[in-house]
Amino acid sequence: MARLTVADLHQMKRDHKKIAAAVVYDYQMAKICEKAGAEVLSVGDSLGRYVLGQDTPDDTTVEDMLPFARAVSRAAERAIVSIDMPRQPSFDGPKAVEAATKLFKEAGADMVKVDIRRHEEELFDDVRAVIDAGLASYPQIGFPTFEGEASGRHGSPEEHEYILKWAHAVQDAGAAMIDLSQTSAEIYADVCKSLRIPVMNGPAVPEADGKILVIFNAGGYPANTIDRTDPPSASKIVYDIAKATIDNIHVGKWASREATAVGRV
Repeated sequence: MARLTVADLHQMKRDHKKIAAAVVYDYQMAKICEKAGAEVLSVGDSLGRYVLGQDTPDDTTVEDMLPFARAVSRAAERAIVSIDMPRQPSFDGPKAVEAATKLFKEAGADMVKVDIRRHEEELFDDVRAVIDAGLASYPQIGFPTFEGEASGRHGSPEEHEYILKWAHAVQDAGAAMIDLSQTSAEIYADVCKSLRIPVMNGPAVPEADGKILVIFNAGGYPANTIDRTDPPSASKIVYDIAKATIDNIHVGKWASREATAVGRV
């Protein structure tokens, strides 16, 4: 099975084919999403909150990312593996390159995503430094979507001009593609039309070159979705299995070791 490249994603844009990126944190889910057809497996720094129980994205470090990124890289046969650089506004060029190099060499990244939303002016040099080091970079620009910060669709003339400026700047610097967050459909369409590289996001509008699927959320795996009914959540299925099994354990009712072994076979 031939491994996809960044050039293949660029060709998909030229051919007007949509790109599917799945945010995954482990080997099994990476296998499932690749089999489902995802071209990109993205190891998001959101794993800090969803998997490690951290309070904010700022708590996640490169060291936190490594074991999960390695697992996803081991799973990938065809898809491109993108790994988030943790959000650390204190990055300067050398530190950004050091962190990106670690994710490429130790975790098997094909490209790294650098979140510079709201800090494009200050952090653009970090993106350029990573690219100049020969490492594929996938900048995230635009406006925040994370909890605790102002968010929403932005579409004023000033914001339109601002986004176009930085979208072209990161493309001209050699970015592989762009994650564009929280802009109006008009801005999204304009950016996608004017850029050669793919532009996508999670809550992307149809004008985008693709969409990012956070499978952890889409499947309803977070524990606080157990009671969700429309649509049913994966956490409810897991809960029902766990609850029935644990209740049986409490009353001394479970399959013999031999039966369990047969079941595994």
